Amino acid sequence: MTAIIGPIVSYTHKSERHLKYMDRHLEKCKTEAPIRILACVHSTRNLSAMITLLEISNATRKSPVTVFAVHLVELAGRASAMLIFHDKDKTADTGHTCSREKAEAEQIVSAFESFEDNNHGATVKPLTAVSPYATMHEDVNHFALDKIANIILIPFHRRSDPVGGWTEENVQHKLVNQNLLATSPCSIGLLVDRGLSSFAESQRGTQQECRIAMLFVEGTDDREALAYAWRMAGTPSVTLSVIRFVPGKDVSEFMENSGDNEEEPDIFTAMFERETQKQLDDDYINQFRFKTMHDQSIAYVEIQVNSGDQIVSAISSEFYDFDLYVVGRGHGSTSQLTAGLSTWSEFPELGVMGETLISMNLETPASVLVVQQSHPVSSGSKKFTSNSTKDVFENKGVPAFVNHRKSVDGF
Repeated sequence: MTAIIGPIVSYTHKSERHLKYMDRHLEKCKTEAPIRILACVHSTRNLSAMITLLEISNATRKSPVTVFAVHLVELAGRASAMLIFHDKDKTADTGHTCSREKAEAEQIVSAFESFEDNNHGATVKPLTAVSPYATMHEDVNHFALDKIANIILIPFHRRSDPVGGWTEENVQHKLVNQNLLATSPCSIGLLVDRGLSSFAESQRGTQQECRIAMLFVEGTDDREALAYAWRMAGTPSVTLSVIRFVPGKDVSEFMENSGDNEEEPDIFTAMFERETQKQLDDDYINQFRFKTMHDQSIAYVEIQVNSGDQIVSAISSEFYDFDLYVVGRGHGSTSQLTAGLSTWSEFPELGVMGETLISMNLETPASVLVVQQSHPVSSGSKKFTSNSTKDVFENKGVPAFVNHRKSVDGF
């Protein structure tokens, strides 16, 4: 049976609902804990890569995954917005008047149901959300709140073409993504598909590994990204390499000198926050290393760098052969390590590291998952912001690329 509910109404007690997510972050969950994912697609073009991402999210009976598969459809005319819930056991009207749109909706539902059939640890609940693009993010947020989702997965508004360029899907999809990043009650994963779908299509039914690299710089988003990548590493066909970029001598000296003037309250506050986040980063990394030290599918390495250019050099020369990169968006903070990479931005929704990765001319372009951890808000609305900053190293000489590694198997 297909249930149609409309119009979509706003949920009350938003601040209380946001508080539920204090402990719903992936960072706070055990790697084997059940999780709830809201997976959004606009069309069948987003479908294969999204399902591949779900397949490597380690859905098992021990660590089950509930997937709310949401087909986002633009509301035409003056009709009321609605949610359409699909029952996999029966066929019914999906609310689409156009036969082509109805066929696409049925194909999307069928694909997610096939994913459920092939993954015994996964439960899929497909639905269609029909609403105007301007308010589509509100409907997604309301549903995520109601279902207490851990993370919302959404596709990037552009897709790669066979010659390495980009094809614009729909500029309105970018608006939806930016609104979700600004207002989401839970964590967000923005997926840039550059071959993840074709990888799945060619390897489905085999055990060839999916190589994932998690690039860790600093902050809450990076910890959330590491938490998701850590969960992925439990999938039998997945290998995970965690590369942490740590400040070199020049960055450390700059950070120390920037705090000399304690008369600046903003600088003092920034220093305190930076030290707090660094301690949280160190604690989480240490926990990760301790719990995975005997896992042969996971490798960890630290690279000492003094600038964003050195991060790019490290990726280009040594960490370029992966199927998927997982990075934090880095919203609400500015890292001295990535200074110079964020002075100009075409896709601020990807963050500094995400945009850097898709702009690099790697031998094998990899897909990118950009993760942002949510922060509960008490009232009002938020606007999408970027993290573009001035290059603090613009007039400061830095030495050539430095590569200092810990002793880690596989590197």
